[in-house]
Amino acid sequence: MSALAIEITGERTAVARGAGAEEVELTADKGQSIHVVIAQYSRKHSAESGAPVEVVVNEAGHTKYLTVEPDGNVTKSLPTGPISAVTDELQAVPVEAAPEPVTMSVDKTSQPQQSEVAEEPDDEPGVAPVEVAEEPVTMSVAPIGHLPVSSERPVRGDNQARPVVKSRPQNERPANPATRPRTQSMPTRSATSVLAAPEITPGSSEPARTGIRGRLNAVLNLGLAPKPESAEMRQRGAVSAIAGPIPGFSIVTVANPKGGVGKTPIAVGLNAVIAQHRGAGSSVCAEVAEVGGSLADRVSVPPREGQDVLALVAAESVQPGSIRPSELSRYLARQPGGEDIVAGTFDGAGGAGLGYDDVESLATVLSQHREVLIADTGNNRLAGSWQWATSNAHVLVVPVPLRRDAAAAAHRMLLDLAATSRSDVLARTIVVITDGPGDAPMVETEAVDAFLELGVHKVLRMPFEPLFASGERIATSQLRSTTAQSLTVVAGAVIDLIAHAAL
Repeated sequence: MSALAIEITGERTAVARGAGAEEVELTADKGQSIHVVIAQYSRKHSAESGAPVEVVVNEAGHTKYLTVEPDGNVTKSLPTGPISAVTDELQAVPVEAAPEPVTMSVDKTSQPQQSEVAEEPDDEPGVAPVEVAEEPVTMSVAPIGHLPVSSERPVRGDNQARPVVKSRPQNERPANPATRPRTQSMPTRSATSVLAAPEITPGSSEPARTGIRGRLNAVLNLGLAPKPESAEMRQRGAVSAIAGPIPGFSIVTVANPKGGVGKTPIAVGLNAVIAQHRGAGSSVCAEVAEVGGSLADRVSVPPREGQDVLALVAAESVQPGSIRPSELSRYLARQPGGEDIVAGTFDGAGGAGLGYDDVESLATVLSQHREVLIADTGNNRLAGSWQWATSNAHVLVVPVPLRRDAAAAAHRMLLDLAATSRSDVLARTIVVITDGPGDAPMVETEAVDAFLELGVHKVLRMPFEPLFASGERIATSQLRSTTAQSLTVVAGAVIDLIAHAAL
């Protein structure tokens, strides 16, 4: 297994070092997270080598160990070799508790002969690091009364099986940390003490509000907490995930080339739920269909004239990067829940539909003012706008009603994207099975099995929602409680995937 050592040196810069000691500078574009660039570089390295790659990411003293498979799958792992960056305290422990006798040389001013240190019991705390030593450890000790201080951090290779700790003269001042060579690793310490209180699961300390426990709490004034596996705890976990941190501006694309599958209602619902828990103005839903769509007809507050994608793109093209938040609000339609939408257009510029460059310019503007972009796509897979939205999506949400034609169209779309787009597109896909009039329940088992075998990240379930099927404007306050809960779970899965997919 090959290895990559990646050090994040800035907000948009990182340095990657391979087995051959070559250095590659990684730079994130404007509006792009450096974690995404690291993920892309690691997957490319693994795919080219045809073997798993162990990636060590160092950021601000914190180290992550990951394994990147050739198929693009990323999993957390433990280091497969000895860790070179250890603290000074851990380096000093092997001298006191080595599994074999340790020979120590003492300065002549304090004692003229050598002495032997007896073997310490195996159950002494902190002995674990000593188990890697294959032979006695030799060190020189300063005069009595002065503790040895490590002056360098040895890198243990194939021919180095023991750490060496050098002594520092009594009147020598320690080196200034700011002048240490960049090739030496700084000590990494845990952010929390081992004596800190255990982590609390979000919402676990609050009393149950639903179910039998919730009714008992309401009637008897009890404080029973919900069961860990209950639906209420899943809701609380989803809300916590939605409100959690994400690497940067993220794109969530809702796509299925089959029309009438519920792309726009799900896009509107996700936009509302994310804004509800992340805060007003955190998310925006944009219609990126080649020639208009139904987004303007489904939201609570319809957009006014000039509040569309091409108008915003035209304003950006006059002076790129000059649109301020106050000016941006002229092109967005704010909804009651604090979410924004920007509608598509039916005539286009000079009769042309929305293209690849138009959507890219739109995303560039929105990335400076919003956290999440929900892209509501059309049905034309050959349109440049559709191709940009699917190829640049951090998460792909695929609505699939329980109908064979809709399920087959989504399955073919994912097969084509896996063959022509990014290698990790399936690992970033969430399929949402929806109920509706004329659905065939027997299709569900076959569809779920087919999508899971394809390698999608997750398959979720959405109950039937009359307001979605009616074609009327969608007010989230009028949705069924089961629909609101399902949208929260889907949004939580989307944000959680964004937070963890970029390393």
